[in-house]
Amino acid sequence: MTAIAAAPRRDPADARQRARQDALAAAAERLLGSRRLVIATNRGPVTFASGADGTLRPRRGSGGLVTALSQVGRHVPVTWLAAAMTEGDRRAAADPRLIAQAVPGDAVRLRFAAIDRAVYEAAYNVIANPLLWFLQHQMWNLPERPVIDAAVMRAWDHGYLPLNTAFARAVLSEVPVRDTAPRIMLHDYHLYLAADAIRRARPSALVSHFSHIPWPPSSLWQTISPRIREAICAGLVASDVVGFQTERYAHNFLRSVESFLPDAHVDYRSRTVTRGRHVAHARHYPISIDVEATRRVASSVAARRRRRELLSQCPGPILVRVDRLEPSKNILRGFQAFEALLTRYPRLRGRLTFLAFLVPSRTNLREYGDYGRKVQASVDRINARFGVAGHRPVRIYYENDYAQALAGLAIADVVLINPLIDGMNLVAKETAVVAENDAAIVLSETAGAFDQMADGVLSVAPADVVGTAQAIARGLEMPRAERAARIDRLRRDVEREDITWWLRRQFEDLAEIGERRGRGRA
Repeated sequence: MTAIAAAPRRDPADARQRARQDALAAAAERLLGSRRLVIATNRGPVTFASGADGTLRPRRGSGGLVTALSQVGRHVPVTWLAAAMTEGDRRAAADPRLIAQAVPGDAVRLRFAAIDRAVYEAAYNVIANPLLWFLQHQMWNLPERPVIDAAVMRAWDHGYLPLNTAFARAVLSEVPVRDTAPRIMLHDYHLYLAADAIRRARPSALVSHFSHIPWPPSSLWQTISPRIREAICAGLVASDVVGFQTERYAHNFLRSVESFLPDAHVDYRSRTVTRGRHVAHARHYPISIDVEATRRVASSVAARRRRRELLSQCPGPILVRVDRLEPSKNILRGFQAFEALLTRYPRLRGRLTFLAFLVPSRTNLREYGDYGRKVQASVDRINARFGVAGHRPVRIYYENDYAQALAGLAIADVVLINPLIDGMNLVAKETAVVAENDAAIVLSETAGAFDQMADGVLSVAPADVVGTAQAIARGLEMPRAERAARIDRLRRDVEREDITWWLRRQFEDLAEIGERRGRGRA
């Protein structure tokens, strides 16, 4: 009798992943048809720098936005418009071959928006980062700053406004003339006005704008020029969908529109804004990661090599943080908590190592430079106070090395994520899927990710140094079985609500709006 071969066992996780991919493909087909999705952001998936010999070398763009959107091209065909941020970017923009080599294939077509250098400097270094970023992260010392003086208003008029106009033109230049209803996704605080210019040129365009950073209460927006805040609200409601990381941020936006645009009607039940004949929908879509792509990097040869190197420097338990080096990430209080921990628990001295992977960010801004120097001074003090022969308690890595950062998360016993406020925080989600040592995650209640991850993390208030030290200690003392149960629960949640889930929900909402419009009901 002929033996019957056993059917191969199917991994339920693989089946779920295929189901998510199929659902995204169906949503993309419904929204795009034969079109390409057009994405516009300030920062692109790669940036170019000149080497010592003058040749241009591409480097991966930094930040959570790039981390998330770099994976979109795996799922849908994308034309990605980004600002030429550096002189290397401007040189690369003139040589499409360099861009094609840096971003091979046709899944993602990278284009650089042609923006005058003076315009970009005013928009980026006067309005977007020093004003909007600090405002939306609630970091201003309001009795002193900001000061909306004549220089700021000039930067608004001659920087931010023309930059958004230039981006709108660049987006439309990538859309076939015959396509009267292109599908366009704008991202973040650099491009608050672009939807309005696009809408005027292509009234039937389907446009979404997703804000990756927090949207604060309207009372904070009241501190700046009415002309700026009204233009921002008007620009955003020209979109069909205005997306935010959390429901709270979407609600704050609706309140802002109600406060600053008297001709707009806000319906809180349907979460819509009607202005004239146009309806904008406020939604929340918690951004996530491409789980499989993240795991591939974490298991790469480079990551494995870095894991071995890092482990060789750590005689005992390991505390890890991965952040851009900027004030909103609350890095100083993290080190203060670590110092308090070593002070209270002498047994950890000489054993516990804090690995901090910090990507330099906005180094041309004085506030960032000052903050970086304070961070280094804090680390020097801790190492001088608690260092012993052959062991430095804190090791900082100032570089943008994604494989190394994931290697650190993989070997951590505790991961500290304590921002003052974050739109989301993808490090928390990356930790959940790459942690090989069942890391305990210490997470600020003010991070957007906390809404999804609260039941699996150790929560802290960002200014509570004592509480943060106690949370780290609890993570270090937590039984391995409890750590494993927590991280497993978080891992399943991230796998279920991954980057495909984030994209699919937006595609479905835009497609539904487009279909209603086609039937003459929106």
